[in-house]
Amino acid sequence: MAKSSRTFYALMQALKFKKPLARLSRVPGIKAVSRRYLGPDNASITYIPVNQQLEIPPGTVAPVSIVEHFIDTAEYHVISYHCMCRKTMGCRDYDPDFGCIFMGDAAREIHPSIARPVSREEAREHVRMAAELGLVTSIGKFRLDAFALGLKDYDRLMSVCHCCPCCCLYEIVPHADSEFQDMVVPLEGVAVEVTDACDGCGACVQTCLFKQMEVVDGKAVQGALCKRCGRCALVCQRGAVAVRIEDPTYFDACVERLSSKVRL
Repeated sequence: MAKSSRTFYALMQALKFKKPLARLSRVPGIKAVSRRYLGPDNASITYIPVNQQLEIPPGTVAPVSIVEHFIDTAEYHVISYHCMCRKTMGCRDYDPDFGCIFMGDAAREIHPSIARPVSREEAREHVRMAAELGLVTSIGKFRLDAFALGLKDYDRLMSVCHCCPCCCLYEIVPHADSEFQDMVVPLEGVAVEVTDACDGCGACVQTCLFKQMEVVDGKAVQGALCKRCGRCALVCQRGAVAVRIEDPTYFDACVERLSSKVRL
């Protein structure tokens, strides 16, 4: 039976205050509550690097194959009518009505006013369209999604979001307590390197949604909390940022980690 949509739309309004709400996770009493939604057992999200800028070893599958694997594994899929973040923030750069994919048995309980059921083929096409639009796809477990959707069985819900600068995580992660900054897990086996071709123009600094790029002595330098999403390489006009897969077993490692978090 579908759950009420009231929590979903109430949380949409709360997203307007996501930065100060994230900072509250540093307060001891609130930190304990935050752990229920943002701790490592309840949030493990990985960004899929932009394939066009990714160096992939011969015979190695592209990262989007991870998303396709879980789409094929899940028995039930829905696409939300809106992206909560873009809709709430009044995004003008990307379509607020280009929604998220939710998969797994728990998704059957999502209220029909929030999302529509789709086939595996439709879900795959949605992911392809996201890449064409310039959105960065993320996949994983996010208990806060289950809470927003009014679902109790959060261990059976996998979220696939298509993110732009309005994304809630881009505000939550940098401002949340340091304990929760690892909720976004870099894709296994992926490396990001700023090469000598960098002229320090700062384009990557402006585009890095996790504030992990800065220009030092005329050259971009990445921070220790880089999530390796690949946006920096996408905007670099000199091709000075290299994003590559160094471990060809990365696919199995990521699938194993996410499968341990969500039971599809």
